[in-house]
Amino acid sequence: MPASRRTAVLGATAGAAALSAAVAVALATAPAPHVTAAPAAASTAAGDTAPLPGVAFTLKSTPVSAAALKQLDDLAADSARGMKRQANLVAAASGAKNGMTWKTGCGSNDAVKAVDAKVTLGAWCFDNGDKSSDYWIPQGVATSRSAQLDGFVLSWYHRHLSGSDWVTDGSRITVGKRPLVEKKGAYQPVTLAIPTTTSAGKLTVKDVRPAAPATGSVSAQGVAEATQHQGGVALAGDYLYTADTSGLRVYDVRRTYQVATGKNELGVDPTDGKFYAHNEKYALFQTGMYRPVNAGSCPAWNKAPSAKNKDLCFSTVTYDPTTSPKSLLTAEYKTSGGVTSAKPMRVVRWPLNADGSLKADASGQVKSSVVYGTNLTNVQGVAGYHSGGGDTIYYSQSNGASPGAIYSDRDGDGNAPFKVVGPIGGESLAFDPYSGGDRVYGVTERRNQRMFYWIYRTQLQRPGMP
Repeated sequence: MPASRRTAVLGATAGAAALSAAVAVALATAPAPHVTAAPAAASTAAGDTAPLPGVAFTLKSTPVSAAALKQLDDLAADSARGMKRQANLVAAASGAKNGMTWKTGCGSNDAVKAVDAKVTLGAWCFDNGDKSSDYWIPQGVATSRSAQLDGFVLSWYHRHLSGSDWVTDGSRITVGKRPLVEKKGAYQPVTLAIPTTTSAGKLTVKDVRPAAPATGSVSAQGVAEATQHQGGVALAGDYLYTADTSGLRVYDVRRTYQVATGKNELGVDPTDGKFYAHNEKYALFQTGMYRPVNAGSCPAWNKAPSAKNKDLCFSTVTYDPTTSPKSLLTAEYKTSGGVTSAKPMRVVRWPLNADGSLKADASGQVKSSVVYGTNLTNVQGVAGYHSGGGDTIYYSQSNGASPGAIYSDRDGDGNAPFKVVGPIGGESLAFDPYSGGDRVYGVTERRNQRMFYWIYRTQLQRPGMP
């Protein structure tokens, strides 16, 4: 998509390996109930994970205007608007056309070469403009085997160059069916937007941007990810979550809309009255934002929090279906100086209801079920797996233009974390429960080295661990 993006305001009355045979096998059996491990003393081993005694966080939701959501539905009810509400993400994934190529056809792309030599790995590179785009950057990954979507989701941020700095100005997800081993894959872009109303009560829609981006410019931060946006994505039941530095954005996938195409603008075009979403066929609208009420603000990534229970960042999010209740995991991206022995990087587990919504108490607040600490830096993504032995956390650690690392650590087991080489430019992770072998999916972000991949979960941990 070009860097130039237009937003239209509309009135309420105008309407605003060799495993290809196993791909279709059913889900694994239900996981064992989740029992949070007792706090254990942290070791000095790289990546060691342990619960932080006495540390907890609380989220509170700010919902999107109900009047704005109603006006969206009024638009969809008017056939002249070229807009049709969808029940889920299935139609978008089924019509996917943008493509991905199996790893052997990726030429000089060596993003997964090092890790591919160590583990069993399925991987696809992008074979369209997204491979080399300076404007669209992939960040998050989610998988789903449900009625809402039987496939995968990637989150992307859009940026443009302003002077010498890149500025984030919007975002999207892409959805598709999981590609088969040695076959091509496909995905469909879905524009993410926020519906709201003007002071006069008229509907307006705007691009999703960071709610509170890290302070300082790219050059001042010293990290290429200073414009990180939608750094992780999770699909749980009816709800899709994205990490946005200061909290979590939430989207109800039942508010996916098919819209008109042909114009690079967001909203109802004043000339033809149709609703457009930057020339994409589908749009998904934010329904709320969760922010911590007791944590302060996210500092720069090279700055440690003021205390273990303060200054929480939301750099990535993933869905963990193995706990009871099922949960989200969030984690922080921290560079050197942002983590100390007394102030570790935090991984937070948030409980979910059966429909995928965050589990709130009577006051409407969502309390963390456990907060882990780790001394790892440059963590772009996490995934979780619970078994009778406790929680295992998997970490994707980036290393610039060189291969990164993937760590796994089971809290309280007394063993040093397990490490394997990772891809170049590795970003978020997602656990996929699969009877053909549990998998951890990931995505890489570097220009001309962007890949969507999976690795068997058991190959990312110490041999013999369940």
